[in-house]
Amino acid sequence: MLEVLGVDPESETVYAALLDGQAVAADELARAVGFPPPRVRAALRRLQSCGLVGRHHGPPATYVAIDPEVALDALLLGRQEQLHKARVRAGEFTERFRRAAADRDPAEVIEIITGAEAVQQRGHQVIRSAQQQLRVFDKPPYHANSELDPNQTELDLLARGVSVRGLYDAESIDMPGRVHLLRMWAAAGEQARVLADVPAKMALADDRLALLPLRPGSGPDPSPSFVVLRRSAILDALAALFEALWAVAQPLRLDGVESEDPHALSAEDQLLVSLLTAGLPDEAIARQAGVSYRTLQRRLHALMERADANTRFQLGIYAAAHGWVNGAAHRGEPTADE
Repeated sequence: MLEVLGVDPESETVYAALLDGQAVAADELARAVGFPPPRVRAALRRLQSCGLVGRHHGPPATYVAIDPEVALDALLLGRQEQLHKARVRAGEFTERFRRAAADRDPAEVIEIITGAEAVQQRGHQVIRSAQQQLRVFDKPPYHANSELDPNQTELDLLARGVSVRGLYDAESIDMPGRVHLLRMWAAAGEQARVLADVPAKMALADDRLALLPLRPGSGPDPSPSFVVLRRSAILDALAALFEALWAVAQPLRLDGVESEDPHALSAEDQLLVSLLTAGLPDEAIARQAGVSYRTLQRRLHALMERADANTRFQLGIYAAAHGWVNGAAHRGEPTADE
């Protein structure tokens, strides 16, 4: 836990054993923590250098913990000062890079990455670099161990307050376990919409970097090739494309949150309507909702009666117009994320 302050786990264990306030010899402390005496003495030297432990001369020499409120606060302040200096230095490097980029050959706007491991590493770097927003196009095929799929990285971004919007291809919604992941991201704050056909997978970090496949491909490529685009007219065009498709895409309600409005849909029916308006066939909807085909038909029929709809199309129109999908009173009204 204290590694962020430069205290290794073994030294932390030794320090914790000293917190009862009694001065202890190194050999006695070794028996208490179960470490060999040489390792305990080495840990004590490290703790002394950090200002966490005081030494009383013997014989034998004994050791006592320094008040954590004083000692750890000093370490925290020191680390904060180091981080501040690092941020200043990073800003200087960024400014130098940007100045050099202005005179860079246009070909250097594009970086080509080949190979699953390199794509995965660079992809995580691009995604983690987002400071204000991350925009994602998601569609199959998926390459093992080299995807734009954010997983825990996206959760970390959302926890930092980064806005994340995902535009999903309808086919991707029917991938095994996909609804579970989408619900997890939605609960963390991701905004999700779906299109019948997303043009290509892509991750766009702020308005600085975009990551997308070099070639679409119709099947898994054992050695995928991706391209990273830096600030350029091409990147601006991709950002504009995302916003244009986002505006016409169908919102997904997969967060499972029940509305306080007694006339609103249940969380289960919200899921059904979202999957229906996403364009998934009945078999896929039943599979993702975890219900039988017969149960799905019964619940859809009840929804159609409630909407006074004779067809699925009419049900979709009613759902969009009455906020069954995006929660707005009418589909034409802007939402907070538009």
